[in-house]
Amino acid sequence: MRILGLILLCFFLVKCGQPSENSNQIDQTVEVRYAKHFKLAQHEHYTVLSILQPETGKVEREYALVKKADKSFAPAGMDQLEVPVKRMAVLSTTHIGMLDAIDALDCVKGATDKNFISNKQILKGINAGDIVGFSDETAITPEQLLGNEISVVVYSGFGKGFPNEDKLKQLEVLALADYDWREEHPLGKAEWIKVFGFLTGKEQQAMAYFATVEKTYNETKKKLQNAKQRPKVLVGSLIGESWFAPAGESYMAQLLRDAGADYLYKDMKGTGSCERTLEQVFKDQEATKLWINAGATSLPDLLKQQQKYGLFTSFKEGKVYCYTHNSNYFWEMGAANPHWVLNDLAIICGQQKGGKLHFYKQLER
Repeated sequence: MRILGLILLCFFLVKCGQPSENSNQIDQTVEVRYAKHFKLAQHEHYTVLSILQPETGKVEREYALVKKADKSFAPAGMDQLEVPVKRMAVLSTTHIGMLDAIDALDCVKGATDKNFISNKQILKGINAGDIVGFSDETAITPEQLLGNEISVVVYSGFGKGFPNEDKLKQLEVLALADYDWREEHPLGKAEWIKVFGFLTGKEQQAMAYFATVEKTYNETKKKLQNAKQRPKVLVGSLIGESWFAPAGESYMAQLLRDAGADYLYKDMKGTGSCERTLEQVFKDQEATKLWINAGATSLPDLLKQQQKYGLFTSFKEGKVYCYTHNSNYFWEMGAANPHWVLNDLAIICGQQKGGKLHFYKQLER
């Protein structure tokens, strides 16, 4: 009887130390309404973050986000990431803007090249040596990450793995691809803030922040959807010998549509850029009185780039706008705040009266 009792006791202790079958049941799937390239599923003791490959829609990587006390419950064979992440590297300024929005910048211990950063807190940390600055992700060494006790590197995924990813994984440093830049809807791009919320233990702040952004964006969009007059808008500029403009199914085309604009290339298929010659654009723009994202800080600067710009209708009327006077701030904060971008574009297009431009500025002569 004593032997039987010991066997039963051991069996009981083993069962108590193992995850129960119920622990793998999904308690709640986090609502992701606009973003197409990630999913979040909350379980009893951990959350699964799935990163979806933009080209196929299939799961590229999965991470079990788990608190230190619950590590034994995480599913076998899945990368485990202890949350809240206290030391991370972020290799896009977009990531800095999202962490800033939920007051989670203290976890940043590695960042992209400081020449592209606007945030004063991050710049101060880099200059003080508290944050390591990386000018090129291909040059990042495991020693740098380990020396700064960084546990996760968030980078802009381009369909390829992160340099030295396997070696880093062996050293318990995980790489996480962020595909916010591949999202086609402005709110889809902003919704990646939920990923940063779950990584940093600020889920509720991230959910609340996004809900406010979504509400404000959609209210502005609804107000403008029946605009009687939609000004025709030209977007983009020459890069080399080609003019690159947003394709008609892109993030920027969606913003312009929602802002009450008649975008010149709205019918061009694709979610990225469309390519035109200067001659084609010159012919297309004749009835276009607004030019956005011209890639210059002044009208004389535009003429230095290309003298023929002076023949554009929008140039002659002085209706050229860009964010180039503070590009770092735009790229850092624009993704997390599409309602600000939408408001700027609505004002530029004459659909909203009054109010100050947040990111954009009219180019001066």
